[in-house]
Amino acid sequence: MKNTKITMLALAGAFLFASCGETKKENEVEDGAMPMQNEMHMSETDEHDMGDVDGMHEMAGNLDDGQTREVNFSDDRIAGVYGHYTHIKTALVNTNAEEAQNGGEMLVEALDGVENNTEALQAAQTIANSEDVNEQRTAFLDLSAAMEELLTGAIASGEIYKQYCPMAFDGQGGAWLSSSEEIRNPYYGDKMLKCGSVRETIQ
Repeated sequence: MKNTKITMLALAGAFLFASCGETKKENEVEDGAMPMQNEMHMSETDEHDMGDVDGMHEMAGNLDDGQTREVNFSDDRIAGVYGHYTHIKTALVNTNAEEAQNGGEMLVEALDGVENNTEALQAAQTIANSEDVNEQRTAFLDLSAAMEELLTGAIASGEIYKQYCPMAFDGQGGAWLSSSEEIRNPYYGDKMLKCGSVRETIQ
């Protein structure tokens, strides 16, 4: 059974890698170069007002539609912080800079009183103060690293997945956190929505 599981994971990883490679090839043919974050946008007619966090998961056309698992935290403040982090991630998956700003503003407030929050607070402030989705995505990379530190040891039950896209930021790669094992890429949105893999499980 263990061997079967390992084999399935290996096949899934190979499929993800092949999928990312095919997307890259297609974009190279069309654009003459590897896709970059500043080429990713949605027209005004495609953008949605995502409202609160729960509303985002229920909205029609939401790209961040992976099946999430319940996670409980030992500190209510950290639970709130993670909820707003997820809000921002969903907004970036949907390439919605305005909603990412809203999530950033709420995260700044939620981080008040949380210890060792300097890096997370700086990244959240950048997201809240920017209307540029590319700047927000760059700040989200820093936010994700800071969030991993804040969440370590704070999970009472459940698990969070550290996911990684090797193609993000011109091949430098980028990680993010998710309550769903399914990949929904916040750095590429609909351009390469499922490009990436689970690197680690945080419990």
